[in-house]
Amino acid sequence: MSPVDSEVDAGVLDGIASTLRRASMDVDALGNSVPAAPDGGDGTPAVLGIVARLVDNAGQLVIGAAAAAEAVAKGNALYQGNESETAAKLHGAGGTG
Repeated sequence: MSPVDSEVDAGVLDGIASTLRRASMDVDALGNSVPAAPDGGDGTPAVLGIVARLVDNAGQLVIGAAAAAEAVAKGNALYQGNESETAAKLHGAGGTG
């Protein structure tokens, strides 16, 4: 596909950004449901280590998904702005864009 044939669907990008934001918020909300330290006897420190790592990774997912959502939304807005500006320039120059 040549660059002339490529097209960006703003609605699809909005949907992607929305999905990423929703995933970030949903995972973040799960943070309130982390269980208390279990009574695992001698295995308690290991279980707590595993839970801590899972919670940390979930936190990183929240941050990453939110950042990705903002990047997609910003890129979409910039692209659409450039499209509008280019179309206006073409119309002003007597083009049919």
